[in-house]
Amino acid sequence: MKFWRQILLTFSLFAAIIGTAVLTSCEKNSCDGIDCLNGGSCGHGVCTCPPGYEDPVCGTKSVTRYLGTYGGFTTCDNGAPTIDTVTVMAASRGPLTVDVYYKSLKPKVLQGYVSSNESTYSIVVTNNDSSKAGSLNYLRVFTITLQADKSLKLHKYEHDYVAEPVLDTFQYSCEFLGTKIKY
Repeated sequence: MKFWRQILLTFSLFAAIIGTAVLTSCEKNSCDGIDCLNGGSCGHGVCTCPPGYEDPVCGTKSVTRYLGTYGGFTTCDNGAPTIDTVTVMAASRGPLTVDVYYKSLKPKVLQGYVSSNESTYSIVVTNNDSSKAGSLNYLRVFTITLQADKSLKLHKYEHDYVAEPVLDTFQYSCEFLGTKIKY
């Protein structure tokens, strides 16, 4: 009887060790139950989103964070600030495109797209609506950034110059700072 008890105890211990090894060696797929939307792919339990989409499951368009009306002030060349508004609307030119309506700016509508990497988002303005567009002596740059999805900063810089002997230099810089007032 003692012999059978030892065999049973040894077999039970061996079965427990084998069972523990088998159960702990099986890995659960970290992407089970995670559905990445809009063409996103899952790896190690995290969705990698295609350009133009964000959030944990790629369900939100990147432009969404910018959409709305911002109220604030525009200051040009260190002059007095003036009350101004900027409205950002989704455009139909693609999933990342926006139209930016700047009340005091010429041209009235800026066409752009949302550019993003892992840490920063900005709107890149693609058009250069000016009679001097294409001139090697003319430069117009817009930068549009958003902080905490609420505070918009739009900077406009223009530089126009003529080579010597006539040094006709024109520099113009405006900056809008505003907070989202309508979604």
